[in-house]
Amino acid sequence: MRADICDPDNDFAIERFKSTLKQLGAMTIEKSWGIGVDVLDLRIGKDILTVFSDTWSIDMEGPEHFVQQVLQLFNQQA
Repeated sequence: MRADICDPDNDFAIERFKSTLKQLGAMTIEKSWGIGVDVLDLRIGKDILTVFSDTWSIDMEGPEHFVQQVLQLFNQQA
């Protein structure tokens, strides 16, 4: 499942997202780049979450149940 997080210039939402990932114990597995997109693979427990960042958006992709869990915690911090 893929979900939009925010625009890359929304500092408040980016800090909330970072806080959410920290609360979940995210560990960086790999950082990469592909034609204008920064890609960050994170391990949280047994799940892998991929975060994409470019000039238009920051979004994430992973197993549906896990993306829903991240979104729920992210939205609770709003």
